[in-house]
Amino acid sequence: MRTQKTIISILLGVLLVACGGEPKTLIPAPLGDQAALEKLAKSWEKVSNENLSTTPMSLPGDQRKRFIEMIFTDNGYSYSATLHTLATQKFDKSNKAYVDMAELVLMPHRNPKIPMEAADIYKPAELLDVAVIERALNQ
Repeated sequence: MRTQKTIISILLGVLLVACGGEPKTLIPAPLGDQAALEKLAKSWEKVSNENLSTTPMSLPGDQRKRFIEMIFTDNGYSYSATLHTLATQKFDKSNKAYVDMAELVLMPHRNPKIPMEAADIYKPAELLDVAVIERALNQ
């Protein structure tokens, strides 16, 4: 488990260096956009194949969240802004790409191999957004 944390920390450092050390303005991922989901899927494969010795779903929730954040950042998107946008806009259950994006942002706490409290995974401001999205998905 320590090795996985080290790998994730190194990956985050590499991403910061690759961006030239200057903060990049990240935007929410477009909701309901199949092309955006496909870009995220390609990054998922690339990052997991190159940097993880296990599947992302086998990571504990906090590390899984950092992995998902890297996937979003790799595409110029903000995970946190996407989560918030999903929670504050009218939820479109009829759009599969919209629902798939919601499922992706909620992945850190879903089906954990290592149970964790949501408060140990998400920032306090994100916890409310997670609850709103979960409720919208389950209606």
